[in-house]
Amino acid sequence: MTTLVVGIGSDLRSDDRAGRLVAERLVALGLPQVRVRSVIQLTPELAVDVAAAGAVVFVDADPGVSEVTAREVAPAPAGSSAHHLTPAALLALASSLGSEPATAHLVSVPATDFGLGEDLSPIAAAGTDAAVDLITDHLRDGASLACS
Repeated sequence: MTTLVVGIGSDLRSDDRAGRLVAERLVALGLPQVRVRSVIQLTPELAVDVAAAGAVVFVDADPGVSEVTAREVAPAPAGSSAHHLTPAALLALASSLGSEPATAHLVSVPATDFGLGEDLSPIAAAGTDAAVDLITDHLRDGASLACS
């Protein structure tokens, strides 16, 4: 079963790049049966990749968490924008193509600084390390992702 990891964020907005940094580090590990995408935002075009995956892990910076969290995501209809989707809306779009992953999770990395810049805050840097460890353990050993 192929797992798709989607790192989300802007490389120009400090902590917002955490999801993409996690994706880059996972690519460097060369894990078998893992495809990685690094994107600025979730767009409808990703539905084809999501539909083809056996499992999906979305990774994004989140100012609402104080430590790395992971939760399951279920398909849900998109809101008013078809250009920027939530993980749930992207799953629903993938389902409309006739297939959807068996499991989907959102890993949230704590973030405090979304100003212009490339440096991560200490909490986002530590969260990036923790997210890589959490996802790697899950992919290598089947460890649970749901931690909140």
